[in-house]
Amino acid sequence: MLMLSKAQEIHRRELGAIRTPEPTDTWRPVPHLEVVETLLQRAEAKGLRVTNERYAILDGALYPQPGMQITLKGARMFGSLDFEPIKGLRFPTGCTPSAGFRNSHDKSFALSILSGARVLVCANGVLSAEYVISRKHTSGLELEVEVDRALDVFIESTTAFHATYERLCGKSLTKARSHHLAVELARAGAFSSSDIVPVVEEFENPRHPEFRERNAWTLYQSVTEIMKRQSPARQVDGFKALNAVLLTLVN
Repeated sequence: MLMLSKAQEIHRRELGAIRTPEPTDTWRPVPHLEVVETLLQRAEAKGLRVTNERYAILDGALYPQPGMQITLKGARMFGSLDFEPIKGLRFPTGCTPSAGFRNSHDKSFALSILSGARVLVCANGVLSAEYVISRKHTSGLELEVEVDRALDVFIESTTAFHATYERLCGKSLTKARSHHLAVELARAGAFSSSDIVPVVEEFENPRHPEFRERNAWTLYQSVTEIMKRQSPARQVDGFKALNAVLLTLVN
């Protein structure tokens, strides 16, 4: 998980101290700790062994009526779980299966899980699939059932990751093509237009020697390196745009 901006990293046990707003007839916010504990329990039941976990929170607000604002401490929660590679699957050297997830108490976004891999060389992520567990209004949510479905998506996505990695590595990029894709990625919303030049510079002069090849995988890592400047919520949306452009390029 990429930690920056106003996000505060906390331990799992501290999630239990964050107040969850009272539910209404049409909205039931899910406590952050309940989300995490359910995810960990169901992952273990499916044979997934967690090797690392990280959590971060951001404050938020509810607006019960026009002109009224209620500040909520820790309303937005972001987390990541790293897993041992699934038995029988080959992962690129320096990568580990990883799931990112988020939950909110202020209706800012739906409870969701993203699956992919963590690139250990530069602590970047490669998120390739998202499962939205519920609508923002979570009345009637069967959390355990939905988490099971999300984990099934994670396992399927992880299974397909290696082939995607190989296709990205196999797609060579000229200097002109990488510049064009950087502009296209900014237009798609992967990052701000002001970051086009930093992305290009990272691609042409990578800070990590493992990414000196001029291919789509290197460009992917160049983008995620620059995305570290973004808020956790912005990164989630950025990964969607990044995948929409680059994975379409090689699929």
